Amino acid sequence: MTPEDQARELEARVGHPAEILASLKERIQSEAVKQFAEIQDEWLTLMWALDSYRVAQVPPRGMGKRTSTPARRLEAVYKSKGNWFAELLALLLQNRTSLVLAPRQKVQGFSQSHQIDVAWPARENDPLVCAETKVTGAPAYGSTPARGAMSDWTNRRKELKFASTDLKLYRRDAETKIDHWGVWRESAAPRAYFLWAARLSPKDKITRMSEEAQALVNTYLDGAGIFGWRESDDGRGYEIVPLPPSAQVTGLDDVLHRIGAQIAREAGAAKTPPPPVTPDKRAVQTEALLPDDDQAELPLPD
Repeated sequence: MTPEDQARELEARVGHPAEILASLKERIQSEAVKQFAEIQDEWLTLMWALDSYRVAQVPPRGMGKRTSTPARRLEAVYKSKGNWFAELLALLLQNRTSLVLAPRQKVQGFSQSHQIDVAWPARENDPLVCAETKVTGAPAYGSTPARGAMSDWTNRRKELKFASTDLKLYRRDAETKIDHWGVWRESAAPRAYFLWAARLSPKDKITRMSEEAQALVNTYLDGAGIFGWRESDDGRGYEIVPLPPSAQVTGLDDVLHRIGAQIAREAGAAKTPPPPVTPDKRAVQTEALLPDDDQAELPLPD
């Protein structure tokens, strides 16, 4: 069976990721969906379809750069799932606020620029709300082992700590005083949030994810939400892994509500963001610095 035939067989069985995503985005916009809970089943359908192509090592038809090898096309498409998650959350927040939010917005920090997954206002200098999103976990394929929800978490944790602090320090001037860290970070702009979606392996525990996210909220972030899933017992799809009632970190919709409320407060009755606050002098000329690896351009689906 040729790769094209394999892709067609998979498409008939699990659907086409691009079509599932397009249908999902259209529903959010046409039905003014505000809750992730209303689209969570479709998100799991999208992830099941994408992971099925990964396991089969076949790229979906028509996705990725046609000049690339099938393996590179599949890799590029698979890496796009984080962007898809950010785009969907930005659409949900737009429906909550009636304001435009920017997915994958370049934002200037104190020492460097950052690629922020969701930002409001949609501007490079001094946004007031920033949310980082992550989609982790992946099934095994070929000789490549599965990746758990916590794979590479320590590096991601460092990135979140640094980005939130560097962004809050952007406005620094001669009068900036941090004094009590907790008081300062809770009042400094931008408000920083973390929205985490993860495929859990049999060894993963959602309580562990919750504990790690809560530690960040206690020390650096303004809020964090989690959505987890795992393969169902019949092996025919994904099912939700609920957060335990005792978890301090909440689900995505609770944090989306808080983000929306924060944006509404900042926008005011006129629904207009205040002008950006810019420092008189920049600490470094960031244009001259090498970009981070995660800011490099990825080949995305055509």
